[in-house]
Amino acid sequence: MPKSQSLLLTSQWYLEAQRIMHHFNAISDEYGISYEQFLVLEHIIDLGYNTPGQIATVFKTSAPAASRKINTLQDKGLIEKVRAAGNDQRTVLIEVTKKGSTVYQAVKKAIKKNDLTIEQSDVDGLIAIDE
Repeated sequence: MPKSQSLLLTSQWYLEAQRIMHHFNAISDEYGISYEQFLVLEHIIDLGYNTPGQIATVFKTSAPAASRKINTLQDKGLIEKVRAAGNDQRTVLIEVTKKGSTVYQAVKKAIKKNDLTIEQSDVDGLIAIDE
């Protein structure tokens, strides 16, 4: 494939991804959170990532940036930070509040209702581009 065609396809892919993200953000905005904040809640609730370090790793961001994401969710009353039990009180764990769980489930339901789900084959195609 010629480079100019490849670049055009990349641009087209980017614009389509932006359109989809706009839809996701519009849905989550109705519940007072951004789609990225929804994703953080998803990683805490469904995937069990419950430390700031895990959030930083999965979102490929710095620890301070992850802390800002977490603090924003805490300010909204969607999560709380607790100290780990035992001898190491330095470890901070993130727990979702009842409000956070309710908001997360509502956004998840709205996304499914709007049929904006992505298939595994779509994800596999994106991963293949980066390899």
